[in-house]
Amino acid sequence: MNIDEYERSHFARYQRFAETVRLILERAISATGDLPRPASIQSRAKTPASLRKRLEEAGNLDADVSAVRRDLAGVRLIFYTNNDVNRFLSSSIVFDNFEVDREATKIHHPLPENGETRYRATHYTVSLNEVRSALPEYQEFAGLRCEIQIQTILIHAWAETSHDIIYKVDDRQGFGTDALAQIKKRFDRIMDEYLVPAGYEFQRVQQDYERLAAGKELFDQKLLESLRNASDNNDRHQLITSLGDDLLPLYDDVPSIYPEIVDVLVDASIRARATPVKPIETPFSSYKGYEASDVTEKAVEIIDRFRYAAIEESFQALQRLFADEPNERVRTKISETVGHLAQYNLQVWHQVGPEVQRRLASVMKRQTAVPSAVRPLFIEAWKQMLDAEATGNEWTADAVSIQFGEVPIDRVHELRQTAISALFELFEQAGSDQERRTIFHALENAKRPANRGNSSPDFQRQCLIDHRRTIDFLAARAPYLSYELRETIEHSALYDYHHAIPLLDTRGAALGCQHQAAELTLAIRTMRDTFNEDPTYFRYKILVGYEGVMPWQWDEPEFDPQRVESYRGEQSTAMLDEVTEDTQDAWLRFLERCAATKSNDLATFPKLGQFIFKLAERNPAIAEFMLDNANDDLLRFLPGFLNGLFQGADHEVYRRILTTFLARPGHLSAIALHWRGSSPDDPATLAQLLNRSLEEDDRQAIAECAVFVVREFPDKVPSLDVVFRPALRHLINKKDPSWIRNAWLPTKTPFFDQLDEIDADLILESLLELVELSYDAERIVSYVADRYLERVWDFLGRRFAHPRVESGDHRFEAVPYRFQLLTRRLSSNVELALNKTRSWFDTDSSLFAFRGGKVLAQIFPACAADVSDALTARVTAGNEDDARFVLAVMQNFHGEPATHAVLKALLVNFPDNDFIRSGVARSFQNTGVVHGEFGFVDSLREKRTLIEPWLNDDGAVADFARQQIASIDREILSEQRRAEERNALRRLELGEELS
Repeated sequence: MNIDEYERSHFARYQRFAETVRLILERAISATGDLPRPASIQSRAKTPASLRKRLEEAGNLDADVSAVRRDLAGVRLIFYTNNDVNRFLSSSIVFDNFEVDREATKIHHPLPENGETRYRATHYTVSLNEVRSALPEYQEFAGLRCEIQIQTILIHAWAETSHDIIYKVDDRQGFGTDALAQIKKRFDRIMDEYLVPAGYEFQRVQQDYERLAAGKELFDQKLLESLRNASDNNDRHQLITSLGDDLLPLYDDVPSIYPEIVDVLVDASIRARATPVKPIETPFSSYKGYEASDVTEKAVEIIDRFRYAAIEESFQALQRLFADEPNERVRTKISETVGHLAQYNLQVWHQVGPEVQRRLASVMKRQTAVPSAVRPLFIEAWKQMLDAEATGNEWTADAVSIQFGEVPIDRVHELRQTAISALFELFEQAGSDQERRTIFHALENAKRPANRGNSSPDFQRQCLIDHRRTIDFLAARAPYLSYELRETIEHSALYDYHHAIPLLDTRGAALGCQHQAAELTLAIRTMRDTFNEDPTYFRYKILVGYEGVMPWQWDEPEFDPQRVESYRGEQSTAMLDEVTEDTQDAWLRFLERCAATKSNDLATFPKLGQFIFKLAERNPAIAEFMLDNANDDLLRFLPGFLNGLFQGADHEVYRRILTTFLARPGHLSAIALHWRGSSPDDPATLAQLLNRSLEEDDRQAIAECAVFVVREFPDKVPSLDVVFRPALRHLINKKDPSWIRNAWLPTKTPFFDQLDEIDADLILESLLELVELSYDAERIVSYVADRYLERVWDFLGRRFAHPRVESGDHRFEAVPYRFQLLTRRLSSNVELALNKTRSWFDTDSSLFAFRGGKVLAQIFPACAADVSDALTARVTAGNEDDARFVLAVMQNFHGEPATHAVLKALLVNFPDNDFIRSGVARSFQNTGVVHGEFGFVDSLREKRTLIEPWLNDDGAVADFARQQIASIDREILSEQRRAEERNALRRLELGEELS
């Protein structure tokens, strides 16, 4: 069909076709009911005169016009706002009602690639689908194409006006060229400075109004009543989310309803604790529903966000939530929210000063008897009121500014004294050493002036006064303080003492705080002397902990850890002379006191362990006496006693004690730790230890026995059938892989050099239940892989086939996100790696790309030439299943040049396979992590550069490259538009002007 035939015979048909497409779209939009109505839907066929002009410009006057022009028929949907356009594009109306030529889809947006043309719209090229084309009334339109244009009314006005002026002018050669260029610039400026910002403004206004309408609907539906009556946690979570996101932010008078809201939130959270989790059912799957902790967290978020609407009610509500909350994560969040309420917020300070803190302090003082269950909240609140700084932040679209400033001491002096007194009272009421320690750290806040910027002399002076008050309080209670807490207090006081010393001279005089510094240093020395009047405390500092202050440290401001350790070692050795048969009872009680220290820090007990070791080595009879009479706390140090006795001269005592405790239940793990520490050459007793451990199912002891064999083999151990194999078989039977935590083997041992197939299988079998392959587990597996690489591949395959069972907060992870030690072994044999993973693919191909494919991408991250050649060979010589296997592997790469040979081979060998082509496209388009607002756009441009050389290939490869370049160009335009929209809406939300 040339232009003459079009004008003579087909123009009217294209007019009818355009009108038909318009009617189909209009009816489809009306039928949905939930899509925005366009301001207008226009249709037209391209006029012969206009078409002739375009063909002449392109040099296609004799061409088949239906082949070179897709817009002979056109329909334009004109929407009011960007939101309306986005909703229409997100719907499936065009794709449900027409056949869409996806490759012909155009996204118009100004970019360097298109000369910054300002026109913005989305164009689809469509034809009638097969069902419609078969109907009699549509048969005349079969094969015709129509361009559907979607744009806003602002863009439409610009496009129509600029089109009439810029593109429809007569030939003006030699006249008005510069003037026309200026007019074009003005059109560009109108778009950039007025229409685009106006479009975003309309979009933001519409979003705000729709949010308002949603909130009003919730208000009318009595959301609070619905929340009271909700029967499951899924509904509660959804209603609380709607309350915080849609209703409260738009409510005119939040303080008036806030007390009722917090009551409802607390009641809903408490009821949630007694409600079982209900799965969330969807058409696609069933998902785990919300737990009580999720409901409470969401309620706390709302209280935190609107905490100033009713200060007293917020604090009372947080107490009610905290009191019986079992989830530690939620308890921490509640405590943080109390901290937010009590802290000095800079924006709030500018409006009301310390009024929030005064009202909160008033509420807390009225509660004369603070229940132990909520004391942590009171401690946190009083601690925040002792802070010297007010902080805040200010957001812009591109940054956040952290602001801070010192609060005036005259405005908060009374609050500070109230907070200190309240913390003293809580200290007296504390029911545990841990609680007293927390209160001490809260009181520490009173000694700190503002640490950013310059602190005022008045505030520094008050900090010294308040600190001395705390020191006097603690000194007066020295007899009642535990040794553990004394250590912490004295250690902190040492640093404070040295910080205060410089203020005793001219520096303190200049700041007006010389007198206060002198009083503080005197108070610290007095407290120090009071603490150390107790000689047992001095011994305790030598043997336990890492915060103990040694006498000479008060005179030297520089901390020398080596000197401290040497001094403690000297004193510990000297103390051994004090342990005699006459004093052994007293020393037994003292060592029991030391052993009673509660700690999860490995730095707490090394000196005590060394002392016990040396005591047992030097005085076996006294060690035996202590073990015969020790309580459970001291018996935790049985390995130290045994190690010392083993090194000593009296092995009769050692054997007697070893035999005694082997027979006693509950001490097998300690004996096993002794084996680790001293490595006795006693295979028979080791076998006896294992047998007793198997009888008691003492898995730590069993694990220690197994690991000892791995460390010491072939010396000091019985045959593998006696200890190692029974130990691992027992753990396998119990599905307990925790032995690996004991297997710290930084270097390979002879055990692995002589590893038997049986033991390799036992090791791998024992690790199947491990929730994740830890670093230590991976190291053991890597040692196995040196001799039995194929078995390790099978082991990984079995882990992938393992049922996904969650353990607490841990999900089963077949392989780590990234191997740290296994990569070198697994990558040593490419063909074995491909053969093994191919067997996984044959077993279950559905998730192979995320399992086996991921493993191959991990161990061959660069897709080196040997890997690429092996994959290419499988594609060239194999069938479609081979190609799908390779394709699943390629999904884990990002289209790097090293993968191109494989991807091209897939296209060349399967040119008509749509699944293969789409898979190659996915592999090529994978981006990984991108950075920055336009990071995805930049990544797409890099992809375009990478694939352009493919155009020089033949056939399927060049064909694919052309399609991909067109697709990438559309993605660039689409993502650029989305990124600009996000940026503009964020600026409007933060009150910034668009320019």
